[in-house]
Amino acid sequence: MQYALLIYSPPEDTDRAARPVPETLGALLDGPDVTGWARLHASGSATTLRGGEGRTLLTDGPFIDSKEYLAGLILIEADDLDGALAGAGELLRETRPGTAIEVRPVIEGRFRGA
Repeated sequence: MQYALLIYSPPEDTDRAARPVPETLGALLDGPDVTGWARLHASGSATTLRGGEGRTLLTDGPFIDSKEYLAGLILIEADDLDGALAGAGELLRETRPGTAIEVRPVIEGRFRGA
């Protein structure tokens, strides 16, 4: 089963784009269970679209107002939630203090629209 690890960083950690991925973290990301990953720019670079009443509203910034921001996501393969949590724990030990990792199962298949 595939799991998404959503990485949340503290707000003061905004110089990430200029900083290389640490070697130990890079080695974990190159592991056989990781099927894809991406680092994201700070939340201030986000643009959010909201729909309703037949129109679209564009807003600068993230969808939610939070002290932490979504810094990246990693897709992994694991047998079950316990395996995904073990992988997330290993990654967490290689991140900066204050980082949080949210683990969510990925819905199989692709969205094809209605």
